[in-house]
Amino acid sequence: MYWINLALRLLILIALLLAAMWQGFNVYVWLKSAEPTNTSTLFNIRSNVHWLNTDAQLTFSFSPSRTMSVRVLSNGIFESSPSDDTPVNYAIEYRLLDARNSLVYHGVYHHAAKVAANDAEQQIKQLIENREALAVSSGQSFYLNKEELQQASRVTLKLIPEDPQLKGVVVRVHAQTSNSITDPAKAWLKRPTEWRERMTNYHTIGENALTNEERYNSIMLDWQKLAPQGVPNIDFRADLLYESLPYNVLNHDFSAQQNLDNLHVSEKMKLSFRVFEGEAYTVDSFEDAKLELEWHDLSQISAPSQLHPTLTTSGKLKLSNLPTGLVTISANAPTNVRVFSNDVDPIPLLHSYYYDLRADLPVYYYVTPNSEIALDWRAPAGTQITLYLLHNDKEVGKYTFNAAVTLSLYDRLITQSTERLPITQEEKRYLTLPNKVNKIRVEADNAMVKLQTRSSSFNYVRHRCETICNPTDTAYQGVDAWFSQKADNHYLFHSHEQITAVRLFEAPPEIPSPLPQYATKNLDHILPVSDIVLVPIQQTYFDTDVPNKEFEYRAVTHSELYTLADTTGYPTSVIVKQTSKPKLFEAPLQTLKLERQDSSIQALYINKGSPRTLRKVRVYKVDKSDPLRLAIGDADTQPSAVIIKVFSTGFREEIRVKTTLDSTKLSMPSTEYTITNKHYVLHSGNDASRLFFNPEYSELVEYPSITLPLFNDVKAPHTLALSFSDDVWISVIEAYLHPNATLNWWQHETH
Repeated sequence: MYWINLALRLLILIALLLAAMWQGFNVYVWLKSAEPTNTSTLFNIRSNVHWLNTDAQLTFSFSPSRTMSVRVLSNGIFESSPSDDTPVNYAIEYRLLDARNSLVYHGVYHHAAKVAANDAEQQIKQLIENREALAVSSGQSFYLNKEELQQASRVTLKLIPEDPQLKGVVVRVHAQTSNSITDPAKAWLKRPTEWRERMTNYHTIGENALTNEERYNSIMLDWQKLAPQGVPNIDFRADLLYESLPYNVLNHDFSAQQNLDNLHVSEKMKLSFRVFEGEAYTVDSFEDAKLELEWHDLSQISAPSQLHPTLTTSGKLKLSNLPTGLVTISANAPTNVRVFSNDVDPIPLLHSYYYDLRADLPVYYYVTPNSEIALDWRAPAGTQITLYLLHNDKEVGKYTFNAAVTLSLYDRLITQSTERLPITQEEKRYLTLPNKVNKIRVEADNAMVKLQTRSSSFNYVRHRCETICNPTDTAYQGVDAWFSQKADNHYLFHSHEQITAVRLFEAPPEIPSPLPQYATKNLDHILPVSDIVLVPIQQTYFDTDVPNKEFEYRAVTHSELYTLADTTGYPTSVIVKQTSKPKLFEAPLQTLKLERQDSSIQALYINKGSPRTLRKVRVYKVDKSDPLRLAIGDADTQPSAVIIKVFSTGFREEIRVKTTLDSTKLSMPSTEYTITNKHYVLHSGNDASRLFFNPEYSELVEYPSITLPLFNDVKAPHTLALSFSDDVWISVIEAYLHPNATLNWWQHETH
């Protein structure tokens, strides 16, 4: 009986163990089958979008010969999420125009928009405006087919609102272009494995499976984003749309040595970042290395100075109360640092990507005839870079350049393993392409190459502030001059891992040699109305040997007015600022009679003694309705730059200036490039009032100056056309690299 009971117990125990093992196996299978979830709740895609208008059209240009299709992706914008789930309707009117601006096709596309949300009912798309998050609908697309695009070169878009809940609509426009690949099957196999997996894993079964035609199109065709024509914030308004990825993403944690956000510093590799007034910065170092921090004034008014940051309780270095400028960091031993503004935001990092050329792998680019290119390379000394100009794959021109090695102190190469390595400085050649050139080939052995292009008619917009415009402020969004190009054989470099990332840092400005001389242009013959304004003297820290001039003044008290010794060699004059009219007048010291207790006198200025703080400058009145055309230089000498100082009689938040240079440019490659068409938006500072010798206005508001360099690619500058958005007073200065410029007090100005 004992053995029977023992056997029964063993059987029951074995059965329980088997049941537990089976249950454990099921749990294991369930865990293995679980898919990874998105570990980040942040918006991890930012897209540049453009607002549609109801009363003005948004215009996009494209190449009719290369464009297969145009896709318009739109999102409805709401002040807040609608209370119900009812779709909100809107329509987009589009017109296709040819090169002569004639109508080719007109159509209207209707959309029904609903706010985008994920399974947890959390908003997955946002647009930030005035620090408030606006609700965004899911994207709606429509396409313009090939038949409609054959005769067109532009498309215009206009919003037709159909529901008051809708705040507006933003769009993104893409053009589908051909990659000119002869063997798509082989090209598909040459794509990286992860790229092919990503393409096939979106839809793999049933009716939504990826077809052979879709695989073919993914190789043969490419989508390029189009930018609207015009000036930002004037002809169109742009914003950033924040979106979460439509698929699951796992975050990867790198070690401190590999973290791509770390900034490498050593004796031979420095870094830099711009600082802005009113912001605090912290520097976190991972190794025990001595860091040296230096502040640089980008306008070079103040000399570079060593910084002595405070040490926080957490062991970080803190910088505060810094004027706007550039901070450089160096170390006596290799170390990694991180830099934050206001203890939260990492400083923005700039990268550039190069194709790593070998003798058996040149790079090809499709280009637009008559466009302008900038060929950029980094290579060891003596490396030959050959540029071939092609017309339908037939050579029509050839240029060969030799690399000159100079290691960069600030830029560094980032390898596939995230290692930072020294790299040579970039070298560039600029060239205007002939009319027949539609393709170029670049050959080199062991050189890193990239290409940027532009058209001379492209809009180039820059904002000018009192010191430096903060690029993180959307009010200062501009339009770049150059745009990087994707190679026609990009997939070959990608598959061979021959695309190299270079992290870029700004180098502090160098002292120019020789120092330029400045002379203001006499505009009496074209602008009859002129007067004199007092402006602060701002001398560069390295140009201190300039003697005081008779048109430079300093503040003086009434008690010392007649006690100064006359050692100047020119007549002594006094400028009087008073409450009664005239508010400002000038008189010789010998004839000036002032009562010591005269309460109407606010300030006195004299052209004797040191340091002089004010300078008289003649300014000319320009009406906004009358564009100005100036001759540049003369028959014997040509300036190296033209500087325009702008003033207004009342405060304006911004003044827009358009400059157009009529000149003859070289047809050969050049190391420098002059942009002939520019748009500037000038923003005045807080302390910009200047004393004005005018019976009607006692003060002028000064705006940041505009410098238009004339580089060696300009053979003969002829005229400069200026137009302004408001009535202004201006002074035009020419800079010369020789000391023979004649300086007159009524025209003289230093930059």
